Amino acid sequence: MDDKLRKARKARLRSIVRSTVRCIYPLRYLVLIVITVFLVLLFRQRKQQILDIGIGHFGEHFVDVPYKSRSLEKIDYHNYEQIQNDLNRVGPGEQGKPATLSPEESDSEKRKELYYQNGFNALLSDKISINRSIADLRHPSCKLKSYRKHLPLASVVIPFYEEHWSTLLRTIYSALNRSPPHLLKEVIIVDDGSTKGFLHDKLEYYVKRHLPKVKLIRQHERTGLIKARLAGAKVASGDVLVFLDSHTEAGYNWLPPLLEPIAENPKTCVCPLIDVIDDQTFDVHPQDEGGRGLFDWTFHYKRILVKPENRISPTEPFPSPIMAGGLFAIAADFFWELGGYDEELDIWGAEQYEISFKIWQCGGRMVDTPCSRFGHIYRSYSPFPNSRKYDFITRNHKRVAEIWMDEYKQYIYDRDPERYAKADAGDMSKMKAIRAKLNCKPFKWFLQEVAPEIIEMYPPVEPEPYASGSIQNVADSSLCIDTMQRGRGKPIGLYPCTNNLAEPTNRNQYFVHSWHRDIQLKYGEECFDVPESSPRSPVTVFTCHLHQGNQFFQYDYKTQQIKRNGLCIDSDPQAKEVFVNPCETNSITQRWKFGAVNLKLMKQWKTYGAKFMCHRINYSNNLPQTSIIVPFYDEHWTTLLRTVYSVIRRTPPALLKEIILVDDGSLKHFLKQRLDDYVAKNLKHLVRVIHLPERNGLITARLSGAKAATGEVLLFLDSHVEAGINWLPPLLEPIAHNYRTCVCPFIDVIKDDTFTLVAQDEGARGAFDWNMLYKRLPLRPEDQKVPSDPFPSPVMAGGLFAISAKFFWELGGYDEKLEIWGAEQYELSFKIWMCGGRMLDAPCSRVGHIYRSYSPFHSAKTYDFVAKNHKRVAEVWMDEYKRYVYARDPNRYAIDAGDLSKMKQLRKKLNCKPFRWFMKEVAPDLVDHYPPVEPEDFASGAVQNEANVNLCMEELNSTVEKRIGLSLCVNNKSTPERSEQHFRFTWRRDIKAVRSSNCLDVSNHSVGAELQLYHCHNLQGNQMFQYDVDTKQIFVGRDKIYCFEADGKNRKLILNRCSRTAESQRWRIGQMNVERLRNWTKYGAKLQN
Repeated sequence: MDDKLRKARKARLRSIVRSTVRCIYPLRYLVLIVITVFLVLLFRQRKQQILDIGIGHFGEHFVDVPYKSRSLEKIDYHNYEQIQNDLNRVGPGEQGKPATLSPEESDSEKRKELYYQNGFNALLSDKISINRSIADLRHPSCKLKSYRKHLPLASVVIPFYEEHWSTLLRTIYSALNRSPPHLLKEVIIVDDGSTKGFLHDKLEYYVKRHLPKVKLIRQHERTGLIKARLAGAKVASGDVLVFLDSHTEAGYNWLPPLLEPIAENPKTCVCPLIDVIDDQTFDVHPQDEGGRGLFDWTFHYKRILVKPENRISPTEPFPSPIMAGGLFAIAADFFWELGGYDEELDIWGAEQYEISFKIWQCGGRMVDTPCSRFGHIYRSYSPFPNSRKYDFITRNHKRVAEIWMDEYKQYIYDRDPERYAKADAGDMSKMKAIRAKLNCKPFKWFLQEVAPEIIEMYPPVEPEPYASGSIQNVADSSLCIDTMQRGRGKPIGLYPCTNNLAEPTNRNQYFVHSWHRDIQLKYGEECFDVPESSPRSPVTVFTCHLHQGNQFFQYDYKTQQIKRNGLCIDSDPQAKEVFVNPCETNSITQRWKFGAVNLKLMKQWKTYGAKFMCHRINYSNNLPQTSIIVPFYDEHWTTLLRTVYSVIRRTPPALLKEIILVDDGSLKHFLKQRLDDYVAKNLKHLVRVIHLPERNGLITARLSGAKAATGEVLLFLDSHVEAGINWLPPLLEPIAHNYRTCVCPFIDVIKDDTFTLVAQDEGARGAFDWNMLYKRLPLRPEDQKVPSDPFPSPVMAGGLFAISAKFFWELGGYDEKLEIWGAEQYELSFKIWMCGGRMLDAPCSRVGHIYRSYSPFHSAKTYDFVAKNHKRVAEVWMDEYKRYVYARDPNRYAIDAGDLSKMKQLRKKLNCKPFRWFMKEVAPDLVDHYPPVEPEDFASGAVQNEANVNLCMEELNSTVEKRIGLSLCVNNKSTPERSEQHFRFTWRRDIKAVRSSNCLDVSNHSVGAELQLYHCHNLQGNQMFQYDVDTKQIFVGRDKIYCFEADGKNRKLILNRCSRTAESQRWRIGQMNVERLRNWTKYGAKLQN
C-alpha cells in the first residue's frame, strides 16, 4: 500500500511539474532576463559597498583601492564657485591680464637688480597676488567635459633653484587651489641648494604654518634639475607623479585631464598644454592649441602640427613623440619601471629626450591633453652661471644618444664632431641593462612608427645651403649683419665684420641661407624673421619654424639683394640698423655679400630645397563645386578677360561649375553684344553673362549672380583681379569641413601703372574703426600655428570670398536695401560670426587685385548712400555699440536708414548673438587698437621752433611726394586757421597732419635726413615720437638718440643727434596735455617691442 501511495504521489508531482513547465515555457526569455538583471544589480551593490565609502565630488576620504579596478562613472570636477569668484577679483594681473609698474618703479634700481637676479620682472611679480586668478584659455568644450569619478592620487613635485619668492608661491597656490582636494595627495618642493636667504628659514616657517599639504626637502648642494626631480619622486607617495617647474601657474581643472589617460592605461605619460606668462607684464596668453614635439639633429626641440587623424576633437589627448620638458604626469610604478631619469644626467639638458625615448621604446605612450593648461614664464635670459667646469649639456646629449639612438647617434655627432669628441658620456651600463631587461624597441622603430616626420623635416644629413658665412654690407664693407646678442624677437643690426667672412669667428655673424629657404643662425635655432611688412620694419631673430612665411628669404646673387615678397633687407650703416623696404635695384644700402655662395644651388632655386610653403599641402578629393560670380560696371576689356582666364587656367576643372559675369548696367558698348559674342564663341562651356537693365550697384549685382548660380559654393570676385596658382582648393577645404564657414583669399597688389604683382603682406585680421573704415589687426599667437594655416578674421576686406550657397541664403544673402556699395563687408561679416558661422583667411589662396588711383565713376545717387548703408548695418547688428559710430559724425548719420524690419526679423529668427559677444569673443583686441571713445591727444596745434620763432612745421603742397617743411607761422597756434600747420600728437604716439591724415615718418635715421609724411600705419616704429616738456625736444622713438631740428636757412625739418643745448631742437606746441606728456609711458597705445 505504501509503495502504491508513493508511486501515486510521484506521478502527481510529475504531472504538476509538467503543467508548470508548459505554463512558463512561453515566458522563458522573460524569466531569464529578470534573473540576469537581479544578479547584476546585486553585484553592483556589493561592489559599490566596497569602493564607495565616503567618496564625494570633493570628498575628504579616498579609499586606497587600486585605481585600475574603480568604476567608470564620470563626474564634473569644476569648482564653479571658485571660477565665479575669480571673475570678480580686481587687482594687478587678475584674470591673467598684464600688469604694470609706475614709471618711477620701472626706472628704479630695485627693478633692475631683481630682473638681473631672476631673468623676469620680479618686482612686478611682487605686486601681483600669489593667489591671483588666471585666464581660462581652454577650448570651450573642455568646460563641459567630465572625467572618471575614481582617479589615481597625485603627488606634485616642484624642484627649484634660487626661485623668486612670489613666483614660487604662486606656482604652489595655483596647483593647490585649482585641484580637486581628494586627488592631490601632496606637493613636494625640492630646494636644489639655493643660496637666497628667504628660501631657507622663512620658507620653512611659511610652509609649516600655511601649507599643510606641502613638503619641503633640500639638497645639500646644487645637484641640478634632474637629480632634484628624482629626489622629490623618491619621497612621493601618490599613484601618479606630476612634475612642474617653479615659475608656472595651473589653469582651471588642470589635474583630472592629466590623470584620466593614466587611469585608462598606466603606461601613459600625459603633458599639459603650456601657455606663456610674459616675463615683463605677467600677461597670460596661449602659445597655441597644441603641437607634436620633435627634435632636430642638433638636439633642439621642435614642434609640428597635430596629424588630422589624431585630432579627434578639441578636448581629446593626442600622441606626441617628444615632451616639451618639465611639465608632465606619469604613473609612479611606470616611472620607476623605466628607471626614473638616468641619474648620471647632470644639472639639466637632454632629460626630455631620454624620458620620451624610453617611454615610447619601452612599451608606453605619451599624449598631450588640451584641457589641462599651465602658464609658464620663459625667462629673457638665464641668470644662473654654469655650476660645472665642463659642457654638461653635451655630455647629457651623448649619454642619451649612446643608450637610446642606436646607429642614428652618428647624425647627432656629425653636426658638431669636435664638441662630441671631447665629451665623456660616463658609465652607461646601468641604463643599457634596463633597456635590455625591458626589451625596448630600436630607435629605428621610433622614427618609423612614432615620429616619421623627423626624417622629412630634419634630414639626418643636412642638405647643402644656398649660402653661408657673414652677410657683409656693400654700402659699408666694414659692417656685417649681427644678432647684437639682443635675444629672441629683437632687431638685428650692423657690427664690424670679423676677418674670415666665409667662416666667421664671431658666432653672432655666422648665418646659413638654408635649404628651408630661411636664413638661420649657424649656432642656434633662430632665423631672420619679419613680423611686419611696412617700410622700415625691423628684421628680427625668432625661433625657426621651417614653414617659410615671414621667415622666407631669397638671395639674388645678381643684384646682391635679399628678397621676400617684394621687400628687400635694407640698412642704415650710420645708425647700424637693419630693416625691410620696397626693393630698389639701384639702392646700395640693399646690397649684401655672403661669405660663401653656392652658385650652382642658387641657379636651382625653384627645384632645390624645401617645397614652397603652399606646395606641400594636399587637399580633400571631395571638394564642392563652385560658382564664381564677377559683377562689373564699365570694366576695361582686357582686365575683365584677364580675370576670367586667370580663374579658368588656375582652377582644377572638376571644381569649377561656372563663371557668372554680371553686367551692372555698363555704358561701354564693348561690354554688351561684343562681350556676349566673345563668350559664346570662346567660353560658352563655362561662362555666362547676365545684363542688368540699369546700374543698381555692386551689392545688387552680386545678389543677381548668386540667385542664378547652381554651385554648392558661391565665390565672389571683383572684375580686375588675377587668381594665383592653385587658389581655389584652400578656399573650399574649410567649407567642406564646416559649411558655415566663409573663407577669404590673401589679396596681393597689382600696381595700377605697371601691373607688377606685389605681395601685400603675410596676413592680418580684418577689423574696422568707429568711422567704419576697414582696418587690420595683427595676428595673435593663438590665431595661426604655421603660416600656411587658415586663421580667423573678424571682418572681410570686401569683395573676394567663398561661402556655401546654403549658408549664404540661410543668412538672407546681402541686405537687399543696401545701395550701390559700402558697408556690405561689415553686414555680411557680422552676421556670419553672430549667427553661428566663422570666417577665415586662407594664406595659400592668393588673388592679385588692381587698386585704382582714383574712382572714375560718378556717384549713382544724389545723397550719401554709404552713410545710409552704414546706419542700416549699425541699427540691425551693432546694438548699443552703434552710438560710437554715430558719435564720430552726428550730422552725417542723421540720415534715414529705411525699413529695417525684414533684417531684424531675420536676426531674431536665426537667434544671432549680441554684438557685445562679437567684440568680446571674435575681436577682443579691436578696442585696444581702435577705442570706441578716442583717447585724448598728448598735444595738438601748431608746432613752433624756438630758434626761429616765426617758423612752424607745415605740410607742403607737392604732387610728387608728401613732404613736411617749415613756413611762416599762423596766428592761432592752438587751433591753426590753416590746416597745413595743424598737427596732432595722438594717443597712438604718432604725429598726424590734420589736413591729409598722414603721419610724420622717419624712414632714414641719419643726421640731416629730412622728415616725410606717410600714411599712418599705427605700428609705432618709425612713426613713434615723444615730446619732453622740460627740454622741449621731440624725440624719435624711445631711445632718445635722434631729435627734430629746424634748418631755418633752408626751411627744412631734419633729424640730428639730440643735444640739450641746441635751441633749434626746441619746439612749442599750441595745446599740451602736460600730465600725459610727463607720463608718456603710462598713457597712450601699448608700447610695441
